[in-house]
Amino acid sequence: MNDALNVFNEPLIVCGTIPMTGVYRDGCCNTGANDRGTHTVCAVVTDAFLQFSKSKGNDLTRDYPPTNFKGLIEGDKWCLCVSRWIEAYQAGVAPPIILKATHIKTLEYISLEELSKFEHIALTSMDWTELNNKLEKTFKFDNYNYVVLFTKQVMQIAIELDHHPEIQVHYNFVKVRITDYEKGAVSEKCHRFIKEVNKIK
Repeated sequence: MNDALNVFNEPLIVCGTIPMTGVYRDGCCNTGANDRGTHTVCAVVTDAFLQFSKSKGNDLTRDYPPTNFKGLIEGDKWCLCVSRWIEAYQAGVAPPIILKATHIKTLEYISLEELSKFEHIALTSMDWTELNNKLEKTFKFDNYNYVVLFTKQVMQIAIELDHHPEIQVHYNFVKVRITDYEKGAVSEKCHRFIKEVNKIK
């Protein structure tokens, strides 16, 4: 496993450590003889995919204390079974993929050309992503007090910049989406907004 390669025939990079992913819980989409599901696709999960997976009998949003698994939320990086990713692809709800963290064995099931259409591209080092003409990011917190404080700061930025996001508030995370409704797409105003949000401590 230490010599694992990605779909570019290069050393496999880490997929995700918060939460810790991988069938061997090493943060990488490694695989081996005892990996019955072939967990080789490093995906950035979306709400649409999580609901699809739940409909197939695998609810990844639910905590599972016996294995210390905390349910996934949109934006989490997770090593998926290649067969489930392909099912989602065929259903039109495939999540984005981090190709350099996706194991080369995946190419035994689907081509690099098809996978490349779903490459996840982080817009900044702070991991905002662009989906459906909107920039979005999920911010996680240890308690609800931090959720409220962060949300107030985001709203203040929106007032100051006169550029208003969609904000979804939950007990331990906040999802922020922004677009330029006048242009119907992401604009420079959106990038100014996320730059200010990234400064929140």
